[in-house]
Amino acid sequence: MNDRRSRLRVGLAQIDARLGDVDANLDKHLAWIERARAERVDLLLFPELSLTGYRLLHLTSRVALRPAESPVVARLAAAAPELAVVVGLVEEDERGFLFNTALLLHGGRIEHVHRKLYLPTYGIFQEGRFFGEGKRLELCRLFGNPFGILVCEDFWHSDPAEKLVRAGAKLLAVVSAAPGRIGAAPMPVSQEAWESLTRASALLNTCWVLYCGRVGWEEGTFYTGGSHVVRPGGELLARAAYLEEELLVAEIDLREVDRLRWRLPILDAERTDIEGPS
Repeated sequence: MNDRRSRLRVGLAQIDARLGDVDANLDKHLAWIERARAERVDLLLFPELSLTGYRLLHLTSRVALRPAESPVVARLAAAAPELAVVVGLVEEDERGFLFNTALLLHGGRIEHVHRKLYLPTYGIFQEGRFFGEGKRLELCRLFGNPFGILVCEDFWHSDPAEKLVRAGAKLLAVVSAAPGRIGAAPMPVSQEAWESLTRASALLNTCWVLYCGRVGWEEGTFYTGGSHVVRPGGELLARAAYLEEELLVAEIDLREVDRLRWRLPILDAERTDIEGPS
């Protein structure tokens, strides 16, 4: 990952997942990786828990993988070593603790592990009952450039994204399995909320934001898709269809971050000496 590139071809694999069926989901991942290779993609994102499905509940421990030892992860890593691929899975650590994890694979190996920091446990969400909270937030390096990975609810809290960009991230990759809500408007209500978040973050953090969501039905819940790419400054560059599987491909230039941060030095102007409520 030392070859520094400013222009990247990104792919968002907006797919459905079969609940609890890792083998079937692995086959789908391999097929979509081949599609991405044919499209000359450099960075490919899959949604949150893409290898397992989301509403696992009692199935959570049954589908857990130890990434360093897993034949499933090894097959994914070997499938397209020239691609950087982000996949979602249930990770089991050496103590048997389970995490909602996004893996970055590149060069035939695991390059980065991000364990979801914020676990929603309200309404229909039950993550806190089955997963442990991630404790660390670290930068990755993608083709010589710093970037960050966040999982769904992580992005609803401003602090993780802010910490990543202050550490130098030029791109935030957000993978999600957010349930959908549809109203009378052409855009699903749930997607309107997500685009408000991604566009605001791209503006305030002066960085690229990639949002990859899933589609399909699962245990009475549906997922709307609407994966999208947002420019530094908040302009929407590309959006996938709603309710359909799609490989959304876009060209991005990381130099746009440098140019915007020169014109709009929000990050450089941050202060740490302001006193107030604590």
